[in-house]
Amino acid sequence: MISEEIKCLEYIGNGSFSFDSNYSSAEIDCEPRGDLVLCRDQHGNPTAVYDWDVWDFNPYRLGVKKINKISFCKVFESDGPEQRSLISEIKYSLYCLIYYSGSGRLGKLGPATAVRYWRTLVSILRFCYLQKQKPAVGVLSLRQILTTPIYMAAFIASLNGHQSAQARVSQLLLNLIHIGEKRLGYRVLSAADLRVSNVAYKQHPVIPTRIYLELINTLSDLLNQVYQGVGVLEAFIAEFRDEFYGIHYVRQKSLGVGGKACYRPSMVDAIEIHGLRNVFVGDFACAHKKLLSGALLRIQSMVKHVLQLYTGMREDEVMRMSYDCLINEVFGVDLIDDRGFTQDEARSVNILSTTSKFSGYRKSVSWLAPNEVIRAIEVAQSICRGLAKHYGLEKENCPLFLNPAILSYRKTEVGVGRVSGNKVKLESIQMHVIQSSDLQELSQTDTRRDFYNESKFSVGRPWPLTSHQFRRSLAFYASNSGFVSLPTLKSQYKHMTIEMSRYYSNGFENLKTIFGYYDSSKKEYLLPDSHVALEFQMGMPMAIANQLVSDVLFKENPLFGGTGSYLEKQKLRIESGEISIEYFRAETAARVKNGEMSYRSTLLGGCTKFGRCDSFLLGDYTECLSCEGAIIKKDKISEAIYEAESELRKYFAGTAEHQITEGEIKRLKSFQKRLICRGLSDE
Repeated sequence: MISEEIKCLEYIGNGSFSFDSNYSSAEIDCEPRGDLVLCRDQHGNPTAVYDWDVWDFNPYRLGVKKINKISFCKVFESDGPEQRSLISEIKYSLYCLIYYSGSGRLGKLGPATAVRYWRTLVSILRFCYLQKQKPAVGVLSLRQILTTPIYMAAFIASLNGHQSAQARVSQLLLNLIHIGEKRLGYRVLSAADLRVSNVAYKQHPVIPTRIYLELINTLSDLLNQVYQGVGVLEAFIAEFRDEFYGIHYVRQKSLGVGGKACYRPSMVDAIEIHGLRNVFVGDFACAHKKLLSGALLRIQSMVKHVLQLYTGMREDEVMRMSYDCLINEVFGVDLIDDRGFTQDEARSVNILSTTSKFSGYRKSVSWLAPNEVIRAIEVAQSICRGLAKHYGLEKENCPLFLNPAILSYRKTEVGVGRVSGNKVKLESIQMHVIQSSDLQELSQTDTRRDFYNESKFSVGRPWPLTSHQFRRSLAFYASNSGFVSLPTLKSQYKHMTIEMSRYYSNGFENLKTIFGYYDSSKKEYLLPDSHVALEFQMGMPMAIANQLVSDVLFKENPLFGGTGSYLEKQKLRIESGEISIEYFRAETAARVKNGEMSYRSTLLGGCTKFGRCDSFLLGDYTECLSCEGAIIKKDKISEAIYEAESELRKYFAGTAEHQITEGEIKRLKSFQKRLICRGLSDE
């Protein structure tokens, strides 16, 4: 029985644990009692108690997928004093990791992270017990492994160079070191003691341009194929509530359905009746009723790929989406003509979902969605509505990717289906094989990584697609295009810092990508005649000229910087009548057309540098202060200083963020004092 008077550890509703406010400091610093409650379900029933052989932290998880239970009784095949002693050590170590490691955004571990540390500790414990086979060693304790370099080195050697396993061990040691010798009772080895550093993490690879464009086309074709039946999928799926619906006629007869008048349509006929013949073909072929749930899973998998392709959402963020995930948000002002009629209304369609990776709790956020995403959502909603009738639920209470296994197994729990994995891979996507040019391009995206010696990237093999590659590739190509700024990436990707957006788009400067369609005969990328980029190209010279004229004529504040000083001189020439506005505009348009000048707005004013600016793409805006193509505005400098000083107060002194921001403030103030203030005083 669990004592009603114990002071337990409580979940604080954001993916981590916290001590009850009534728990005394003396009790916290001592080894926990056996009846200490670690986790409760929504009804208050304990699911993890310190002395129990199984700890279940699922009630506290944030993700959609269930996490494994921590089963101490399954660590060893037999039970004895030596095994129980090791289990006792691992229990206390795991308890300390959960509540004292100081990891995570809130300073405590989440349930899923605790399970990962549990797996690493289990591998260490089994190694400890395995030493029993060596008479000169005998069973080692967890403490011996964690404090003796030669034992730990032997354990690391047993991992056979498995880099991810070594990285987990290294992270475990760091967290145990943070807990401290006072609480653990011994000093844990550091990486320096072992001469083992943290294993470098390999980023998800950028999908090569050719394969990336082919994936876009393939997913678009698959979506178009399924979208033909978006209006009837719900009714079609609902028909299968009749257990005989879709079964072959011979089988219906053997089951005693009755005469032919009572026969339900077979699977082939049912598809034909609902006009879905062109939908359930190829990757989604479904000749028999037992194959329907798998076909629907593959459709859901295709939808998931489309969402990640166009939004950059993480997989778990996609899978947490509810049925009602679309909303039309009107912004800006209506465009009204002189007769009072509305000619254009600005709209933005967002996908609503939840994210918990950084916020630590289920928080509603949104992603901007293009038309392809809306169509994909409509397909998923149609399937969801049909399945909801099998579950006996209202569609509003369902996850968007409702599990279609209910069609085969009536006792299926309400939840999302397994839309990832080998069983739902789409053959159309597997057809994109790696060519030598792809491998060469891939190596340019990450010059520190040797893709040539990684077998999964060998020429002739299918591209090893993972869902997170869509996210990395979108960031990479968006940054490479020069039309998407890092703050935009930060907003779209739900990052806590711009530095993480820099991480996702890392390497974009090594590769120049041309967007269009790939001509296999010419082996190059071409823009169609109707492409908007051509209109952009033709309209840009005059647009730039007009913008510069506006900056010269209609701005009272003086301009600074390389080009800013030039424009100030042109303003004086115009005011004195030396040159006309028309001459200045024509001259500027000609320079733009000849590739001598460009223009884009920046945080500090504008930039006339032609071509891509790496500093601009990386968010290093203070480089504009010394750039000959910069236009610096006095009010923009003041705003930048104010924003930077506000940001500085959010960082702790001594951190990298604090030092970088402080350096930016010094450069801004130095420019303001040296040029702007001096220039104004001269006037």
